[in-house]
Amino acid sequence: MAEILCQRGLVSSTATLATYYGDTLEKQQWYLDSSTRSKLSIDVYSVWKEYTGKGVKIGVIDSQIDYRHSDLSKSYSTALDFNFATGTDNVTINAAALPASHGTLVAGVISAGAGNGVGTVGIASGATLVGYGVDYAATNAASQIVSALQKSVEVDVANNSWSFVDNFADNFAVNPEYKAGLVRAVSEGRGGLGTSIVFAAGNAGTTGTSNYHNFQNSPYSIAVGAVDSDGKPSSFTSLGANVLISAAGRDVMTTSLSDRYESVNGTSFAAPTVSAAVGLMLQGNPNLGYRDIQEILAYSAHRTGLSDGADFGDGWRTNGADNFNGGGLHFSDAFGYGFLNVHDAVRLAETWTQQQTFANLATVSKTVSSAQTLVAGSNDHISLDILVTEAVNLEHAQLSIDLNWLNSGDIDVYLTSPDGTQVRLVYDLPEESRVGSIRNFTFSSVASMGEDSAGTWKVDIYNRDPAAVDKAGAPLTGKFKGATLTLMGDAETSKNDTYIYTDEFGLLYQGEDLAKRSVLKDANGGVDTINAAAVTLDTTIDLTGAKASSIAGVTLSLTANTIENVYSGDGNDTLIGSTAANILNGGRGNDVIYFSFGNDRIDGGQGLDSLVLNCTLSSVSASLSGSGELQISGKAGEVSSICNVETFRFSDAVYSYDQIAKLLGAGGVSTGQPETPPPAPVTDPVDGGTGGVVETPSSGGATTQTSPYGDAGHTYAANLGGSAADDKLTGTTLGERIDGLDGMDKLRGMGGNDGIHGGNGDDTIYGDDGHDYLYGDAGIDTIMGGTGNDWIFGGTGADRLYGEAGTDTFVFDASDTASMDTIYDFNAADGDKILITGASTEATFEIVTTAGATYLEMHDDGGEFLLARIKGTGMDGLDMTHTDAGLLWA
Repeated sequence: MAEILCQRGLVSSTATLATYYGDTLEKQQWYLDSSTRSKLSIDVYSVWKEYTGKGVKIGVIDSQIDYRHSDLSKSYSTALDFNFATGTDNVTINAAALPASHGTLVAGVISAGAGNGVGTVGIASGATLVGYGVDYAATNAASQIVSALQKSVEVDVANNSWSFVDNFADNFAVNPEYKAGLVRAVSEGRGGLGTSIVFAAGNAGTTGTSNYHNFQNSPYSIAVGAVDSDGKPSSFTSLGANVLISAAGRDVMTTSLSDRYESVNGTSFAAPTVSAAVGLMLQGNPNLGYRDIQEILAYSAHRTGLSDGADFGDGWRTNGADNFNGGGLHFSDAFGYGFLNVHDAVRLAETWTQQQTFANLATVSKTVSSAQTLVAGSNDHISLDILVTEAVNLEHAQLSIDLNWLNSGDIDVYLTSPDGTQVRLVYDLPEESRVGSIRNFTFSSVASMGEDSAGTWKVDIYNRDPAAVDKAGAPLTGKFKGATLTLMGDAETSKNDTYIYTDEFGLLYQGEDLAKRSVLKDANGGVDTINAAAVTLDTTIDLTGAKASSIAGVTLSLTANTIENVYSGDGNDTLIGSTAANILNGGRGNDVIYFSFGNDRIDGGQGLDSLVLNCTLSSVSASLSGSGELQISGKAGEVSSICNVETFRFSDAVYSYDQIAKLLGAGGVSTGQPETPPPAPVTDPVDGGTGGVVETPSSGGATTQTSPYGDAGHTYAANLGGSAADDKLTGTTLGERIDGLDGMDKLRGMGGNDGIHGGNGDDTIYGDDGHDYLYGDAGIDTIMGGTGNDWIFGGTGADRLYGEAGTDTFVFDASDTASMDTIYDFNAADGDKILITGASTEATFEIVTTAGATYLEMHDDGGEFLLARIKGTGMDGLDMTHTDAGLLWA
């Protein structure tokens, strides 16, 4: 059988570094955080404050772990482990015949004890370590590994720091049981969410690539490359378009046999760093699917601090996605999407709302035939176009080519996506002419993550040795019969987009690239999200577009009201919602969130957060759930849920959460009821607007009011008449009669003593200066008296009434019991009055308070009717008197 190699290099040393826990060898783990040796770090200290992997099971498919090690004994589970080499779950360690050290070395990277004063620190020190022991030297090593992969359904993450030595030896087409082991893990593990399968990319260096192994390039695997402390790819790391991410692979200090420690090299020790990071992510969000984890790792990886690439690799390119820091993602065949950043990965995991699993994986496959021949020296380049019409949001692309070519180490095969992202799948290797048969082997690419599958894909094949000859000395030839392209990802059935931002938004880009990335336009509708949870600087996001937005120190131009949801990060952030139903999540830091009414979900997150409300507490309905979540409503049918906010800044007062809770009581209801907040006062004359009219006093002369109320016999300077449209009518200082007639009108008296009738429709009426008579008539009207002693008649419909300054009289018709008006600012001290007309002689009235709200109640003909709800001051001492007009409460 093929030989299997654990991905380990040579022993070396490292320098003294800063520490978090202070364990004796932690200072030699240069890649953790705050290193004086390297600009690189996995940025884990901030995450350790909350997450250590507790509750997450991480399997290690490797040589038997020496669980007696003092730095591993606490995390290792002897109840869950299994040794497939000996076929037992009763695993013992024979001191006289110790297992190979590789598994123990890998295990220490994942979950060596933390804060115990000795040795190294595991990145997920609180995770449960599950050993799946195999013997790489056994003749049935491959069978053991398949069995271990099958058993990986019992763990959350499975680390695999091994690969087949020979290129193409683990061909899934020849050995379908290999693929079956992976499929079972991702389809059945974690209750269908999928076990995350992490692989070392390999240590082939210039003798092969990671893409020549189906275990490493499977869409169900995460292939991890190795990086040195200077930011260069480790000389041994295997390149490939299948490499998703990279981590430290040289000078990795970790546990070894017999309670010892070693500093080692290899992608074997980069992989467990990522496995441990996944453990932290899953503690932060246990509902992630295995595909979510792959995507989060890609979007959170950092390019900052890394070199341009390997000597024979293709360097960095930007793919065709549009949702990463305002554009495409950075990718390299040496580093994948970049260096692991645990902070960013965990922050994205915490706020991730998708759930991408094996069950909802979309797959599109196209096979195209060809009759071309590659001929050394005369036809060294052939190509093939593959048209894809189905739309898939890409995660993985796979390609197999039907090409016989003996010198497989001297050709390049490229795959180019419709967005122009080109990757190399087969390499002209500097040290190898023949690496094995590539015919119908499945290669893969993760480089087009976030792109759209639809369009023309292109395959290019180049012979790089024009002098190549066959055994007879003739030019080498190879028939190209076609290719099969398989694309995997999300079916593009939703218009709901998520735009991810990290600190790299303010670090990597400049010039024209930065200018393009600084404009966010979502043109396809849907419910869209800005996820800036990974950002550590202060963030400002205004979804209305009225205020400049800023992320990672870069001003972001945001099209107004096109984004619905925001998740911000660790800074002291400012979030402003829109009229849509928003999710506003402040993350960490001391945030300020502006309340925008509607059906919002507001979460201040950690820190001392404030919610600013442009209204009074008494103008809204508020209640507390049993769990302490505050619900605020400004309009019937609209309820915003609020949690983790410490200060509430209303327009008239500031309350702490405890004060709000004391006012409401758990499960209680405030004095408010769901109402629409009043429109803001308009200081300038109303313009004509579309479909409306603006009239000035006509020369037609004065009109006389025939109302039975206070304005009976009043003469107005002029009559302004509306229409059936939505009119905007404005008077002068002379005092006019204004009739809106039909439509949703906006009517203003300005100065003088005006008489204004809304007519039919939901109207807005402003009395402004003077002693005005304001009639809502039919419809749900908003009436504001302004200054002066006004008479306000809501009419039919549930009207909103504001007397404002002066001594105002609110008039209600007792015969209109179909709806209830609300007075928002009744003030007995100012002399405000309530006049009831049309009441029968048997009717009685009283002011009642129920559920914290005050109402004017009528009892008549055996029934009880609420005529009005009253908000304001001085209701306790109201008295009823009889007048010629009716019953007066004053």
